[in-house]
Order: sequence, then structure tokens, then C-alpha cells
Amino acid sequence: MIAKLRSLASDTVVYGVSTILGRFLTFMLTPLYTNYVTKAELGETAYLYSLIAFVNVVYSCGFDSAFFKFFKSSEKGGDVGAHNRSVFAHALMGIAVVSTTVTLFVCAFPSRIASGLGLESVGTMVVYAGLIAFFDALVLVPFAALRMESRSKRFAVLKFSVIVLNVVANLVLVVNLHLGIRGIFLAGLLSSFVAVLLLLPEFRRYLLMGKIVFDASLFREMWRFGLPTVPAAFSAMMLQVADRPILKLFVDNAAIGVYQANYRLGIPMMLAVTVFEYAWKPFYLRETSRFRLSDSPPAVRKQRRSTYAMLARVLTYFTVVCGVVFLSGSLLIEYVVRMPFLGGRFVNPAYWSGLSIIPIILGAYYFNGLYVNFAASVYIRKRTGYLPAITGTAALANVALNFLLIPYYGIWGAAWATLGAYMLSAVLMYRLTRRIYPLRYEWRRVFLSVSICLIIFALAVFTTSGMGLWGGLLARCAWILVYPFLLFAFGFFKSEEAAFLRTVSISAPQ
Repeated sequence: MIAKLRSLASDTVVYGVSTILGRFLTFMLTPLYTNYVTKAELGETAYLYSLIAFVNVVYSCGFDSAFFKFFKSSEKGGDVGAHNRSVFAHALMGIAVVSTTVTLFVCAFPSRIASGLGLESVGTMVVYAGLIAFFDALVLVPFAALRMESRSKRFAVLKFSVIVLNVVANLVLVVNLHLGIRGIFLAGLLSSFVAVLLLLPEFRRYLLMGKIVFDASLFREMWRFGLPTVPAAFSAMMLQVADRPILKLFVDNAAIGVYQANYRLGIPMMLAVTVFEYAWKPFYLRETSRFRLSDSPPAVRKQRRSTYAMLARVLTYFTVVCGVVFLSGSLLIEYVVRMPFLGGRFVNPAYWSGLSIIPIILGAYYFNGLYVNFAASVYIRKRTGYLPAITGTAALANVALNFLLIPYYGIWGAAWATLGAYMLSAVLMYRLTRRIYPLRYEWRRVFLSVSICLIIFALAVFTTSGMGLWGGLLARCAWILVYPFLLFAFGFFKSEEAAFLRTVSISAPQ
């Protein structure tokens, strides 16, 4: 068991590094776009890509989830096995039928669809978006097969290669050829198509290395299993991107462009949560795999209490790290955006009016991190059936808050709706864990670190608002350094933690 969990952790590191690097490269496109496309074009791009995310859920129809369920990992060797070939073929067929039908409809009536979406000026982009979603759907099953075969390195290399191609294509089409929004979607279409080509060896291994006969019974079973997962996937997607389509109903494309550019600048906290999530799940599964909750010997009970105390303390340390990320991201971002970059500044000054949403987005990602922390109890007790209900409730709240706040507060209403939805998901998950297996979190220390963080943020903004560029930058850096000192001053650290930190500081090279 431990060996398998170590293998899982190793694969997770590979997936995590490739995902983080890929997201960072994708993030670098945001300042690029702000200098080479208009705010309206960036808003249209954000709107269409949010719709692509929903279309991807429709195209999959849950067959990717069904593939994971019906795949037999016990089949080994160069031959993937007749059963797994059949599962691969049936999952791919289901996705291909749905995605082909919808894509043909999109390509046949692009003008009408664009008009219905309020995108009359970029009707051709609707066709590009449909094709991007189509090619993305075709690679779902091959990528799933690589994961089930534990071929994490090939998975990571292919994913990262596609992202690099997308970035390079954007540099050529948007920066050099000045194609604007058309260049953005052509780059996306090219990278999605190349992903299919790169996965041709997987298609060949599963589809051409043995005879495959259509099995109506297997197809129905996969359909029945996969289809109920679609609402949960829709809920998760709504929680992430529903604000863009709703913004379209109340503000112009330029405002959506400002929102998208500044929303993406919340990447420091998103990366912090992503890194933590990749490491956290294998960690608590590994630590709790050594005993069962029903074990009764005193020594086992003592070990179990110690383990769960350790898991609870992780939230405390996570909050401190997020405090540093929040202060750094929110206080320094207005200086980062002024840095030189391709085409001008790191972020074009036309987008600076939305910088005030960044602390809100950073806070939203922190609550997403709390949700990830609390979910440990659900996975330990194998009660994952509750997750769709929590995600769905938070998604509905996100939609309701967007409709309530955007008409009055515009893009700031959308940001606050995102924060509220993630906060609700964390609260619901915490309430659930209190019923399943309540970890004894160190709430006094958590609240203390959050309070100190917010006080420093308020004081830093208030005291540096009238300073010049370098004076304000140095002052805000000083305020960030005050954070750990105030934690010490208010007795946040326990004696063993303080002793450890003093040892580290003394042993650090001078």
C-alpha cells in the first residue's frame, strides 16, 4: 500500500510541475494580450473561452469519467488488452458522435449563433471556438489512458508541449502578424489540432492493434455511469467561469477585457493552492493508510490522534503561507504592472482601472484552498458522493450573486460573487467534515494570522497611497516583512516552532 502511495505521490509531482509551468506560460499571455489587442477583443476572447469550457462538458457527456471507471489497470504488457481497447473505443465513439454533431451545427450556422451570443462582429471566431472544443474533446480519452497506465511523464511532456506551441503561435500571430483576436483563436486551434496528432500513437495502440466489436451493453453501461457526472462537471465549471457570460449581459466587452486581465493577475494564490493540492492529497492518504478508524489498540489510537493533529495543523501553516502570498500579490501588483514588457508595460495602462479586484480574487483562491484542506476528511472516510452537492450549491450561489451584484457594481460585483461562492463552498465542506470526521483545527491561530494579514494590508494601502514609485514599493515591501514579526509578537508560534525557526535563521548562511 505504501509503495503504491509513493508511486502516486511521484506521479503527482510530475503532473504538478507540468501543470504549474503550463499555467505560468499561459498566464504570460495575459500581459501580452493587453498590449496587442483591444479591451473589447480581450473581453470577447474571455467570453468565448468561457463558453468553450461549458461546451467541453457537453462534448464529453461523461464518457471520459466512464473510461476511468471501466478501465482495468490489471491488464499489463505491451498489449493494452481486449477489454481496455473496447472501453477506449466505446468512450471515444460516444464523445466523437456528440462533438461531431454539435460542431457541424456550429459550422453550419455561425452567424446565427454569433448573433445569439451577442458576438456579431466576430462570427468567424465562433467556428474556431467550436473546432477548438472538438479537438480538445478528441484527446480526452487518450490523455485519460496515459493517466490510467501511470505514464505520467509522457502525459506531462505532451501537455506542456501543446502549451508551449500555443504560446509560440500567439507570439507569431498576435505580436508579429498583428492578427488580434483572430490570431488568438488560430493559435488555440493550431495547438488543439497538434495535440491530436501527438496522440496518434495512443489511438493506434488502442484502435488498430486488435479487432474491436461494438458492444451495445458496454456502451449503455458507460453512458449510464458517465451521464450523471455531467451536472457535477457543469457545477464545477460554473463556479470557475460563469461570471464572464453573466457579465456579458450587463457590461460591454471592454469591461470584460479589464476583468479578465486583472482576474488572471491573481495567479500567485492560484498557484499556491494548486501546488498545495497536488502535495496534500497523497500526503494525507499516505499518512492515514497505516491504520483504520476502527482500530482499537491504545498504541494505534495514540498514533491516529497524533496523525490527525498533524493534519489539522497543516491548515495553520497553509494560512500563514497564503498570508504572505496575499500581501505580496495585492500590495506589489500595481508596481509589477508598470514593468517593461513586449509592446509596452507588463499590463497596458488601459487595464489598470481593474487592479482593485485582485485582492478579492486572491481571497477567493484562499477559500478554495480551505475547501481543499477540509476535503481531506471526505476522502479519508470515502464519502466523495457529497462533493457534487457542495459544488453545485456553490455554483448556483455564484450565479445568483453575479446577477445580484453585477448590475450595481460591474466587474467588482463579479469579483465579490466569486469570493462569496468559494467562501460558501469552504463553509459547506467544513460543516460536512464536522459530521464525517472532525479534525481539531487550530482556529485561534488561523484567525490570528488572517487578522494580522488584513490589518497589515489596510495599513500598507493607507500609508503608501500618496508615495512615489520607489518610495511606495520599498514601504510596501517593508510592510510585508512586518507580517512574520507580528506573528511572533502576538504569540502565534508555539515554543517548538519558534525554536525551529531560530535554529534555521542561525544556521542560514550569512
